[in-house]
Amino acid sequence: MRSRKDEMLPVGKPIRSADLEAADPLPRAFFNAGRPAHRTEIPQVVSSEHARDDHAMAATRPAPVTDRWLLAVSEPGIGRLALQARERLNLLCAAGSTIGSSLDVTRTAEELAEVAVPRFADYIGVDLCDQVLRGDEPPTVIEGLRRVALLGVQEESDLHPVGAIMQLLPSTPQARSVATGQPVLEPVLTTSLGWLAQDPDRGRRVCDHGIHSLVSVPMRARGSTLGVVNFYRSRARNAFEEDDLALAEELVNRAGVCVDNARRYTHERTITAELEDATTSLRHALDHQRRFTADASHELRTPLAGLRVQLEEAQLHPDETDLADLLSHALTDVDRLQAILTDLLSLARSEATPLPAVEPVDLAELVEAEVAVRIGDPRPARLDLAPGVLADAVPIQICRVLHNLLNNAQRHAARHVTVGVRRTGDTVELSVTDDGPGVGPADREHIFQPFTRLDSARSRDKGGTGLGLAIARDIARAHRGTLQVEDAAPNGARFVLRLPAAS
Repeated sequence: MRSRKDEMLPVGKPIRSADLEAADPLPRAFFNAGRPAHRTEIPQVVSSEHARDDHAMAATRPAPVTDRWLLAVSEPGIGRLALQARERLNLLCAAGSTIGSSLDVTRTAEELAEVAVPRFADYIGVDLCDQVLRGDEPPTVIEGLRRVALLGVQEESDLHPVGAIMQLLPSTPQARSVATGQPVLEPVLTTSLGWLAQDPDRGRRVCDHGIHSLVSVPMRARGSTLGVVNFYRSRARNAFEEDDLALAEELVNRAGVCVDNARRYTHERTITAELEDATTSLRHALDHQRRFTADASHELRTPLAGLRVQLEEAQLHPDETDLADLLSHALTDVDRLQAILTDLLSLARSEATPLPAVEPVDLAELVEAEVAVRIGDPRPARLDLAPGVLADAVPIQICRVLHNLLNNAQRHAARHVTVGVRRTGDTVELSVTDDGPGVGPADREHIFQPFTRLDSARSRDKGGTGLGLAIARDIARAHRGTLQVEDAAPNGARFVLRLPAAS
């Protein structure tokens, strides 16, 4: 019985018509067909040793079986190359339809990773400049990159995680690709000294996971470098080759245009949001200014009107006027006008003037000094002060806050006013508590607005200008602190100034 090998046409030799009797059915049928055949593959007529892998088969017109000489040539790898070309075209098609569906920079980088893994690489890391993530123009000199996307066939890889910031050494493939603007191939990572130099321990762990080959491609758009993309292959696939560089570069170029579009959209959106915020703030400021002007005009007119009525009455009825009483009431109205004007100027300065240099302030000592000079208060303040509580502050401004809070408490307390100082973690507290009617939950923010009128129990008719609490809160905010009002036990209001503790 003849062997399969014996049935083959002779390799590398002319084929005679007689040889077809012993040949395989396929080449025999081909020659017997008597019609042209184009790009027809006849396996095993010529071995790979005699035909280059990158040449297509030479097609010929077979003749009827005669004694004429014929030469048959085939290309054993044409099917593999065709399949590879088809896969690459499909990959580029998927990239064109997937990458750029979002106008978010990070999401666009993730889309690139989803397209490339696992069809082209087993792992991919996308690293971008922080300026690009913020929507700013990319820098001319890249000093560091942030990983924004990482995807692989396995979760564990020891590659730098998302969010990591990398300062690349000049010897690394990533730095070389950024510097030259060209992709860099490292087919064998275990022998890539430049790649290992960045982080030797991490590099060895990455190789232990089977990752053995790398292509680094700079991501560029409009002549600027946005970042770098790293494609990795693991032990399950062959190493990257020179032929892979063109495909990797095409993928990254397409993604680069989409990332740059997303960056520009982020920039425009940020500017639009800032303009909207500025417009809203300006509108609120104008509304506040109109209300403030109206309230201030009313507050200034009230004592002036009272003073005018008294003077006109004295002018009409001089004999019936008690001069001492008239002067007393007139001086009271003048004092009120002076207090309002002083508070208006203080409020304007607190809003327009930056905070002076701060210094460590012992709040207990400050409270003791302020209380000591308030001799005429009807209800002397009780003190509950923890020693050594320091805050970075401007002493004269904190004194003004305490002065205003004590004035408010003295007007509304029934019997007692208490001042406390304590530290809680990184925050210090200065509190002023009265046992008056308290402040309802609905009014606890409203009470800090200028010229606020509450019910008769806590009105300004007892001597306040309606600006003290507003000034105190502005000072607190300038010190990066807060001023709030809480319920006091068993009744009353507790105003609490909270400031960062001294560093």
